[in-house]
Amino acid sequence: MRNTKFQDHALFIWKSFLKDRWPIYTLGAASVLLTNLMQILAPKNIGWIVDFFAKKPVPEILTGANDKETFLILFIVLAVSRILINIFRFMWRITLGRQTHYAAADLRRDVWENVRFFKKGDLDRKFTKGLLMSASASDSLSARFIFGFTLVAVADVAFLGIFTFITMAYIHLPMAILSFIVLLFVPIFVRKLSKKEVEQYRQIQDTLSHFNDLSSQAVSTIKLQRLTQTGPFWERRLMGVADKHREQRLRGISLSLLYIPVMGIAAIISYVVLFVMGIYFTFNGKMSVGQFISMQGLIFLLHDPLMSLGFIISEWKKGFTALERLAEIYQHEKEQFLLKTEGPVVENNTDPVLEVKNLSFNFSESMPLFSDLSFKLKKGERLGITGAIGSGKTTLVTILTGLERHNGGVVHLYGKPFTAYSHQDLRNYIGHVHQKPFLFADSIKVNVAMDREMSDEDVWKYLELAGLKDDVEAFPHKLGTQLGEWGINLSGGQKQRLTLARALAREPKLLFLDDCLSAVDTITEEKILKNLDKHLQDVTLVWVAHRKSTLKYCNHTFELKASAQHG
Repeated sequence: MRNTKFQDHALFIWKSFLKDRWPIYTLGAASVLLTNLMQILAPKNIGWIVDFFAKKPVPEILTGANDKETFLILFIVLAVSRILINIFRFMWRITLGRQTHYAAADLRRDVWENVRFFKKGDLDRKFTKGLLMSASASDSLSARFIFGFTLVAVADVAFLGIFTFITMAYIHLPMAILSFIVLLFVPIFVRKLSKKEVEQYRQIQDTLSHFNDLSSQAVSTIKLQRLTQTGPFWERRLMGVADKHREQRLRGISLSLLYIPVMGIAAIISYVVLFVMGIYFTFNGKMSVGQFISMQGLIFLLHDPLMSLGFIISEWKKGFTALERLAEIYQHEKEQFLLKTEGPVVENNTDPVLEVKNLSFNFSESMPLFSDLSFKLKKGERLGITGAIGSGKTTLVTILTGLERHNGGVVHLYGKPFTAYSHQDLRNYIGHVHQKPFLFADSIKVNVAMDREMSDEDVWKYLELAGLKDDVEAFPHKLGTQLGEWGINLSGGQKQRLTLARALAREPKLLFLDDCLSAVDTITEEKILKNLDKHLQDVTLVWVAHRKSTLKYCNHTFELKASAQHG
């Protein structure tokens, strides 16, 4: 049932794409059709020229007033047909062929457009980074062909096959039927082979997802590997999965290559039959030399689409299998509050910025984290939260930012629950610096500015507020300094300060700092605290820290313990 659901949605995606672009596909199909007609005309025309030299009759429409004029007409038809083939090929490339690339872009974009609304638990457990990387890269690349080049090949085989058979039947019906009978066994073999190939493709993609996950873990823990000398362990793990993936890819390629001998043998048998029969009919005067040559040219014309037929079926099956995998992502359940699009945050002077009443959170009925937590926070105030590891500080912050909503009690922002606001408006209003900094493999400036246009002067300002300006100025390329994956080129404290600068650059009105200076020395920390206290007077701050000294600029503080605690 589940597979049928994704198959139906994959088919819906494919049909919708074609429907939305039907003028382009119509023009492309017409271009393929005209290309095939010109391809068939060429061997026919050569047969007419041979018959002309053998003093055999040629079609009346191509006959001139004398032999010289007739030959000129035949030559012009041949030359024009070759020119038109190239023109029509160019047309289907810029119509149907181009849709392949448009489809890939749409499929990748739709992965992000859906995944960003997934529940956090699903992203942690089911749709891992490796799986999503495999989907956005490998699956989208496999699926894209059924929107473009595979369709070209299907149309080419269909049109060329039908037109060639009709033309051959017009020249000599018994030979045409005989060549068709020789090819009847091909679909049976192709069906069995394509089924095995699809199963192999699924295994390849699953292994690739696992390899992507392991690679991400290996990169993110590289410093720990150096300290603990566990590099060889990770190398063995990665090489083991890589070898497994390689073996599966080789098996998949081997299955695909089996199409070549099957199609090749069918083409050779068909050609031999036509050649032998053609000679027989020609010697017995039942076929002219020109017709014999035309038949040989037509059977050769069938070789390319016939050889391509297996690969077309293979690409078609793999393409729709990849599209089904993407459909599973597109159809997966979304976090409903993330989908809300209306509800701007409107500040007022009558309600506190943040009001918490009887807040509680349980991992399960037997595992309460905290309960009966109440406080109010006015504009510009600073709230400090401390507590032992496991007391629920980070969980509390995710609730207060509106990211976690499976809690008891009430959390209001300016007198309204989070459900009154759109997720996008909340994220624009609320800033959140996490415990574990996340950085992109790009320049320092890009990591600070992200999706916003920002001058170098502004970037330096936020780096100074975060206490990182002197460090960046010491780098040879300054703001253009490239960071490795996960910011591996920076120390722990530099990573934390860079993510703080990024949050400050978004100019939030309510800012949560979740122990984001734990790796910074006390002197630098004091400098940052003074900067934030001076320049963020209108910003409401909630600060979580293990070191109580970090919270000395806060108006209110409380400590979370394993049991209920309120301030």
